[in-house]
Amino acid sequence: MNRRNLTLIMENKPGALARVVGLFHQRGYNIESLHVDSIEDISKYHFIEEELDIKFAPFEISKLTIQTKVSDSLMLQILRQINKLIDVIAVSNEESTYLKGVLINENIL
Repeated sequence: MNRRNLTLIMENKPGALARVVGLFHQRGYNIESLHVDSIEDISKYHFIEEELDIKFAPFEISKLTIQTKVSDSLMLQILRQINKLIDVIAVSNEESTYLKGVLINENIL
């Protein structure tokens, strides 16, 4: 098992973090560390707005960084499951990025 970093861009709504943590808990995955920041300067995430045809306001989205220890095959499963959560806009690891169901081959978060 390798240490992996996940980056999520998600809507800043009540319960959003609980749903992500709950997904890890329900499946028995361990979270080594977790860090959440509300995003004021959304210019870095303009590509997401263009790709999904949406517009973000300052502090409307948050960046969540999770560190966990999992195997390669389990990492793909986690990415796919997190991507299905309603408040998650984008999820990325070292190899893959998903934008609301669309797999992007290169890591851009």
